Amino acid sequence: MDEHLLRFNPKEEYVFIDCETFNLCLNEFHNVAWQVSMIKVRNDKKIDQRDFFIDWGTELKISKEAKFITKYNEKEVKSKSVPPEKALPDIKKWLNECDHIVGHNILGFDIYIIKWMFEYMNAPYQHLTPKVIDTNCLAKGLKMQMPYDNKSDFLAYQYKMYHTRRKGIRTRIEYLAKELDIKHDETKLHDAIVDLELNFKVWKKLKWQIEV
Repeated sequence: MDEHLLRFNPKEEYVFIDCETFNLCLNEFHNVAWQVSMIKVRNDKKIDQRDFFIDWGTELKISKEAKFITKYNEKEVKSKSVPPEKALPDIKKWLNECDHIVGHNILGFDIYIIKWMFEYMNAPYQHLTPKVIDTNCLAKGLKMQMPYDNKSDFLAYQYKMYHTRRKGIRTRIEYLAKELDIKHDETKLHDAIVDLELNFKVWKKLKWQIEV
């Protein structure tokens, strides 16, 4: 029987999270998140959301590539930004209390940003990674015909998929949306909340193709 699978458990709480940063550097001295967005989901329904623009008081400037991709508007970001102390408590509470933390390429990027934010709060973070569901890793496994077998360690499986490379395998969120017949406005991608809404739709279809 498959009742133990996530797709059959309506009580599990998911937090989808996405961080927009100044660049792709995985070092807190050279990169921080200027936007952190989250949506809370239970029983395949969005029940709440948070969208924070954070002013770290840094002299860092956004890279040209990141500015173009994320459609970064400095005036708008500054007008909406709050100090970390206003945003981080909610981020910590949501991630601590949920059953699963979902993101697209979260194991390759966002988890490091989350780690730094928890360190900034002097809060433990090691318990977060085992809760992670990375839809990028799951999609890679399916496309490479290396699906999770539901017997091995799920986190280890996801990391294995993250580090496995195969030519021609495309798992960017917009590619998956097209393949899964999910309608979305591509012009609005890379706004964190919009990305999360799409990630949520992708997960709802992926979870029927994996045994987790």
